[in-house]
Amino acid sequence: MKKSLFILLGYSAVLLLSEILYRYFFKINSLYRISESFLIIFVVLSLFYFSKYRVSRFFIALFFSCSTLINNVHYEVYQNWINGTNYLLMFKEYWEVTHAGLHMLDKLAGGIIWGALDILIFISISRFRQKTHWVADISFILVMGYIFVRSFYTNQELGITSNPGYSRIKANFFAFGYFIGKTLPYDLFNLSNVSVYYRDKPNMTQPPMAKNIVLIMGESLSASNVGTFGYERQTMPFLDQLVKNAPAETLLKPAYSAGLGTAISLPAFFNAIPRPNGLEQIVSGRTNLFRLAKERGYQTYFYSAQPENQMMIMSIMGKTWVDHLLFPSDIGYKRSEGMHDHALLPLFEQIDLSEGNHFIVLHQRGSHAPYAYYLSEEEKAFKENTPLDNYDSTLYNTDQFIEKVFKQLKQHHDDWVLIYTSDHGQFVSNQVYNQGTAKEANYLVPIMTYTENTALQQLQRPFLACDRLFHQQLSTFIIKMLGYDMPISDCQHGVINSLILTGDSGYLEVQANQPPAFFIPKNRFKKE
Repeated sequence: MKKSLFILLGYSAVLLLSEILYRYFFKINSLYRISESFLIIFVVLSLFYFSKYRVSRFFIALFFSCSTLINNVHYEVYQNWINGTNYLLMFKEYWEVTHAGLHMLDKLAGGIIWGALDILIFISISRFRQKTHWVADISFILVMGYIFVRSFYTNQELGITSNPGYSRIKANFFAFGYFIGKTLPYDLFNLSNVSVYYRDKPNMTQPPMAKNIVLIMGESLSASNVGTFGYERQTMPFLDQLVKNAPAETLLKPAYSAGLGTAISLPAFFNAIPRPNGLEQIVSGRTNLFRLAKERGYQTYFYSAQPENQMMIMSIMGKTWVDHLLFPSDIGYKRSEGMHDHALLPLFEQIDLSEGNHFIVLHQRGSHAPYAYYLSEEEKAFKENTPLDNYDSTLYNTDQFIEKVFKQLKQHHDDWVLIYTSDHGQFVSNQVYNQGTAKEANYLVPIMTYTENTALQQLQRPFLACDRLFHQQLSTFIIKMLGYDMPISDCQHGVINSLILTGDSGYLEVQANQPPAFFIPKNRFKKE
């Protein structure tokens, strides 16, 4: 037994070192928890080493192979680990995936070879096998059964998003579990109570209408706290003056966000998803803003002030098609640390907008709780230090951020459009503050566009007739601006998704001139 323990510890150390070196040579994020990764490798090796039946060993080796080889290939193509929906599409579109892969062998070869060596090392431990026990087989079945059942009932998105800081085995445990436990049965037996959303990739019909598109994506900023929309405080004076001084060039309206939380709203916004159950559409990238911009010759940027370890959703926001991706961790912060929004400004100013076309997203930390965490006392416009004062101070700071970006564009460049919106809102008073509920402040956000391009002004003219816009209108407006035949959505009907992307946990339906109504899809399998 002591000999077996030494063998398992040695193999675990070799495979852990292999993962560390793989990440180093392929420039992938470092492991978040090395000790945890070692323990996971040790457990999987032990199950394989002690399992009694060949069928168990086969499936354990298959799971490890998916964790290494398939994840290596997937990362080379998409810059993130595989997720449950990726597995489904891999089988559904097998010939397309194979055809594309054969033409990318030069790019994929390194990851394939490294993954194959990991697999050979893993299975070679069987040469030292002396004793086996059925407990290992049962343990593997129970662990996998647990993640399958958990995935079927969970509202969490661990099998949908992928965290590059997780070890490949841990990431694949969630992804494969979600694939077998939820994605596959939902697809085979049509279990979702919401029909799958599908849209073909739009066709290019005309040249892009703007050379430089700058989108400021706010965080947790509610239109209910914007003075221009009737709030008692003047929290965004620059935007207010911009509307008054340049009414033809400026559009400023309250709007319904695509979701009640960031993990729902941003993937929907950046993929132009108008309603729930658009995950397959998201993963396909057919209507992804970054992809569509890149295919029109734009350099694509996503500069974020958010902590990197809180942005796992980048894998379903279009990370694959982002040429320049930056988090605070890229300039000296820890992965768990965000930064002051204004730290993005020098980075933005370094982009040479005179050369080529640019699609730039500046992603704020903004009004995220704890409110005003990144603001000094001098930067707080409202001084009582109450939750509401601190929250409103973040709006004032965002207004200053928008003003600085505007002045930079105005001073040095022409042929540009500036856009602002927020992922979702917050409900804030001095007694209560929250997000994700059905209170209006949680899903009502501002949309602002500024353009001196008369063709773009004409394109967005229908927005003027809307009392409130939808995120989907802005997403489709951007796609149309890029020169695609994408119809721009109207403001007559829309959806605000709730807790999960499929919409099975319920969502808000919005009809023009009516308050949003919460709708829970009828469970076809529940007895009345």
